[in-house]
Amino acid sequence: MRQEDADRARALGASDLEIHDTVLIAAAFCMYNRYVDGLATWAPEQDHIYRDMANRVVTVGYTQPGWEKPFSNL
Repeated sequence: MRQEDADRARALGASDLEIHDTVLIAAAFCMYNRYVDGLATWAPEQDHIYRDMANRVVTVGYTQPGWEKPFSNL
């Protein structure tokens, strides 16, 4: 983030606190992404898998046995 970025955000009505929080959120997601990449995780490429997982969360929650491997056909 450069000074010009903060100046532009302030000109659009952002407070120093909002700018600060935005930078912290962006930094956290950068860290999360690096951490996940470092663990050599993978993500399904098929859209239907995400819809199926969302439906499972809605219907049975995160704690249902078997959640750790929700799809065996990947």
